[in-house]
Amino acid sequence: MKKITSQIAVALVCALLGFLLAYQFKLLNSKEKATVDNFDKSDIIAENENLRKEKESLISKNESLTENLKKIEQAAAARGDVNQETKNELDKTRMMLGTEDVKGKGIILTLTPKNNMLSEKPKLSEFEIIYLINILNFAGAEAISINDYRITPQTGVVSAAGDKIWIGNNDPISPTGSLEIKAIGNQVNLKKQITFPGYMSQLNLGNYSYEIKNKDDMLIKKSNQNLVSEFIKPVQ
Repeated sequence: MKKITSQIAVALVCALLGFLLAYQFKLLNSKEKATVDNFDKSDIIAENENLRKEKESLISKNESLTENLKKIEQAAAARGDVNQETKNELDKTRMMLGTEDVKGKGIILTLTPKNNMLSEKPKLSEFEIIYLINILNFAGAEAISINDYRITPQTGVVSAAGDKIWIGNNDPISPTGSLEIKAIGNQVNLKKQITFPGYMSQLNLGNYSYEIKNKDDMLIKKSNQNLVSEFIKPVQ
């Protein structure tokens, strides 16, 4: 009887020790994970801040170089080194590429999520935005911006992690917020294309109400995204 009792006591002690060791290991592992998570978060925040500062510095340098280039071109045109028509073509090309601020007649399309208490808040994705850009371009839009981010020939639109939409290299926008699209062009044609039956119910757009306003002197700011021409070459 004593032998059985002692065996039970040893078993209980071993079980208790095993439980304590397992609990201590779990506690240490949790602390280590929390330390790593805190380190990763602070490291990511610092990296993001460095990237933000680097981006601002590059934008500032790019604007300075652009202004200097304009002065050189104007001086060359004044001296007669460059034909004024050539200078005008360069200016027009910059406007079309989105590297210059532009203004003119156009429309402002505002999308607002519909309130529906029975379902979750609707979300936009890259597909709705690309679709809207496409139909505006088809209607003859000469300049487009999404939430004041200029769309250029090299601007990509992509959803990330379901809670952000990236437009080029700009700060992300919320997929559940309102969207403001500016387009410069023939106001009648732009509005007619947007209001064509069925167009604004495609994809997830049916969950959004929309408003179109004409604007006769609308400003669309230039893009901060540098155009890349590493692989394309002129045909001789």
